[in-house]
Amino acid sequence: MNILITGSTGYFGRYLIPQLIENNHNVLEITRSLDKSFELFADSTEKLLLINKQNEMIEAVENFNPDIVIHLAAHLTSNDDYKSMLKLYDSNILFLGKILDMVKNCNLKLFINTGTFAEYDHKKDCLDPKYLYSATKTASRSLIQYYSKVYCFKVCTMVPFTVYGGKDTQKKIIDIIYDSINSKFPINLSPGEQLLDFVHIDDVVDSFLTVINQESEINRNYVMHIGTGVGHTLKDLALLIEKHSEKKTNVNWGGINYRKSDIMYAVAKDVNDLAWKAQINLSDGIKKYLKNV
Repeated sequence: MNILITGSTGYFGRYLIPQLIENNHNVLEITRSLDKSFELFADSTEKLLLINKQNEMIEAVENFNPDIVIHLAAHLTSNDDYKSMLKLYDSNILFLGKILDMVKNCNLKLFINTGTFAEYDHKKDCLDPKYLYSATKTASRSLIQYYSKVYCFKVCTMVPFTVYGGKDTQKKIIDIIYDSINSKFPINLSPGEQLLDFVHIDDVVDSFLTVINQESEINRNYVMHIGTGVGHTLKDLALLIEKHSEKKTNVNWGGINYRKSDIMYAVAKDVNDLAWKAQINLSDGIKKYLKNV
């Protein structure tokens, strides 16, 4: 298949694209950095530099004629100050609109959107965004659904839970806890009772491949939650790191207060969509993580 992907050099993209290539898909990246793209993927993908001339972008995308779009690009922050707001709107709303405009006249079968577990109240099982970031992700669903209805393509919104593993430019909570092992002073964290669903990046990639492979079975507006269905607290995570590293973490639990918007419970309920199931439990995932740090 011809697959157009945004956010290709980000955390998900750098692990997903090699698998797409291995599965003989043709990949077109829309990227802000050709240098970074060539560093990661050499010439195994087609590359389209994000520029201001929308007509040129449309022509290039229509010539590629994607069967599937995988939209990974997003600006992520928990802040809602004015500067953050502008970046969130620009990346998560306006840029999405540009992509939809590029593909609307292609023979598109499926638009794979990427949401976030922070869009939900998980105890009530309903949409209730916790941050301005997640509010923009929820708003983006309406934009995509409009284009889906008017231009006749299907939509799948992927909702990853707390992803870990591999390497990312931004530190995750697992990295912060692991780094505390060698810290001279205790790392101040919240009390650590948040119950979260930790899902390994390899399972996340597999979930995207499952959706692509089963594209014909996707309903017009489909939502897939990507998690293990098992919750662990941050303290549980620290104990497993200690167990498998045989080293003591140095965390001051409760050294900082919970944020007003902290999510205290986020565990995937429906984890068997399209016959997909996470294969890596947290204990095994931490073993994989420790081999790469």
